[in-house]
Amino acid sequence: MKYKKSFILVSMIVLLIVGILVIANYKKTSKFNDATLSINDLKHQNFLNHQQAVLYASSTTEVLQKEKGNSQVIFIDRRGHARGLTLSGLESGSTYFHTKGLFMEESDRVMMLDGSGLNTYDMPSEELRGIQTGYLTTTKQFYSLYNTGFSKKDDYVSTIRYGGKKGIHSAHIPYFISTAGQLSDSLMIVTQDLISGEFALQKVELTPKVKTRKLLDLSLEKTEELDAITPVVADDQNYYFIMSHYQAENREDLQLVVVNRDTKKVKNVPFIQYRSKYQVENGLPFNFNHSAYVNDGHFYYVNGLGEVYEYHVAAGDIQKILQLSHIEKGNSRFEQITFQNNQIHHIYSNEKQRFYLETYDLSLKKSTNTVEIQNLDRLLPMGDKNYFLTSLEVLK
Repeated sequence: MKYKKSFILVSMIVLLIVGILVIANYKKTSKFNDATLSINDLKHQNFLNHQQAVLYASSTTEVLQKEKGNSQVIFIDRRGHARGLTLSGLESGSTYFHTKGLFMEESDRVMMLDGSGLNTYDMPSEELRGIQTGYLTTTKQFYSLYNTGFSKKDDYVSTIRYGGKKGIHSAHIPYFISTAGQLSDSLMIVTQDLISGEFALQKVELTPKVKTRKLLDLSLEKTEELDAITPVVADDQNYYFIMSHYQAENREDLQLVVVNRDTKKVKNVPFIQYRSKYQVENGLPFNFNHSAYVNDGHFYYVNGLGEVYEYHVAAGDIQKILQLSHIEKGNSRFEQITFQNNQIHHIYSNEKQRFYLETYDLSLKKSTNTVEIQNLDRLLPMGDKNYFLTSLEVLK
């Protein structure tokens, strides 16, 4: 009898433990499902109106070439709640929002989401490494640039996808693109000859047959040692971008290249000097495509240390004007910034892997708003060193 009672007691304890584990697993699964999205979710009416920001995250090319890994488009709603849509992998992929429409990309297709629904467009070639995405307001075209690689003829090829709701076109141009930017009606690209190392500034028109026109060869010294680390940004007077000259593990010089739009005269402005191993290792921007901005006669640059520098175009003065929240024990792989309407939007994590979206006003030179983001630590593989957050887009 005692044995029977003991057996019943043990059985009840086992069932209780199993029940607790099942419930815990169910809650965990429910929370995970609550953090994921499907294509059908995006088709719900007014889905986009409830979102405040969009992130892009992806595995690196090395992982994707092994047919492993993926990309994600992560939506952050107005409550600060993150949900992710898994896509085929595209390193350095991004999204772009214009007015009421969101352009999204992945390796073999692009998507456009607005109030009327979701449109998808299959692409003729698969891409693994993105360069830049944007929108030309005059021609009303979304575009995306890709670092495709060497062709069968041993020359380098970059790919452009461009168009609107009526259709997305794809074209190849025979250049290695070091960096890119945009005007209202065309793209501005800095190309590099991989044999001579020389750089050139070129204009690209996204007509039915893409037209590329060289504006000038850039007179830069030690071109084989230079790398562009910002997009090309422009005002009515000049084009601007920053080149990095790495010399040693504790020595790196940044120079601002200013090209006059009328005279095509090139001015090289010494910008920042790094003289420690820590600065060199951590100074590269979170995203080369969103690290610079120009507004009202001022050029702005943000490095990987969260330092914001301002160049006064008329006076030629350079000064550090802001320090973004920078936590050394945070996860820098999942840190991003973007400029918009004279503001900087910055997403980062702390040592407890909690994520925040912070906004800074460039005129006031201070933080104006901070929102904690929920679920992001569950969507991102926090320990995967081959997975990066590559784009932040604020929907305003």
